[in-house]
Amino acid sequence: MVAFAVIAEALAPKRFAGLFGAAPAVALAGLTIVLLDKGGHEAHQNAVGMIAGSAGMIAYAALVVHLLRRLRAPHAAAIALLGWLVVAGVAMVPVLVA
Repeated sequence: MVAFAVIAEALAPKRFAGLFGAAPAVALAGLTIVLLDKGGHEAHQNAVGMIAGSAGMIAYAALVVHLLRRLRAPHAAAIALLGWLVVAGVAMVPVLVA
């Protein structure tokens, strides 16, 4: 959570800081509720889903920066979104198989 706070402080404009400051707290609160309500297995699946989504977001960001140098923004965003889906989907395979 400290890393998110550092990112939030470094961002300009400050309206984006709330996104980075709130994300870890929301994730932890959600996992806590799932853990208490549905048990460890469900909480584990949710945690893996969060990790898969964040890996997909990193792939999206890396792809879109690269693609924006060559394509127009809508096309770059659409292609990068496919990259997000592929990376997140591959990361979710262990959960889907189990």
